[in-house]
Amino acid sequence: MFDQGYAAHQMDLPHDAEHPAAEPLPRPPLPLPAPPVFMPPALPQTYDLAPAGFYTPRLQPPPDPGQFTPAWRTLFIAGWIGVLLGFAAVWQACRVAGIAPWWLGPETNQRAFVIIALPFVAPITAVVAGIARFRVACYIGVAAGIVTLVVALGDRNRFPGVAAVEAAIGCAGLLISVGAFAGRMRRPR
Repeated sequence: MFDQGYAAHQMDLPHDAEHPAAEPLPRPPLPLPAPPVFMPPALPQTYDLAPAGFYTPRLQPPPDPGQFTPAWRTLFIAGWIGVLLGFAAVWQACRVAGIAPWWLGPETNQRAFVIIALPFVAPITAVVAGIARFRVACYIGVAAGIVTLVVALGDRNRFPGVAAVEAAIGCAGLLISVGAFAGRMRRPR
């Protein structure tokens, strides 16, 4: 019915009679050997906030009694940075909504920079205490938490919603500091 030889000729396909079987393909090359296992040299964990490669890592001395363990120190610093960001969010939300908490004042008659910065001073102090590895960082954090709670008192009558958010931010900072007491090094017995 259908002449395959003729069809192969018409389509320029190789035909068995005209083209002998091709030679077998060469064997594929052997795979390359596995690269040697490279382990970077063991570096001490520094937990510093500088980016990698910014400085030469150095071995940190073990924490003294009263100082944070490295993980709790990181948690303490990150938590208080979160408090700072929370107050920055309150600032921005109040400006967008046209609300004037006591520490910002109305947009047309803003308070002095010193008064606007008041809610940020205590959290910045707690962050610096954590970065500097102060033994009293927990106590500074508790004091900073109380100060941030006091910020909410000024808005409780005029803007109770803003005061609730400020109080929640202050409670978060206070709870971070109270919880961080568990992460302090103890004296050896």
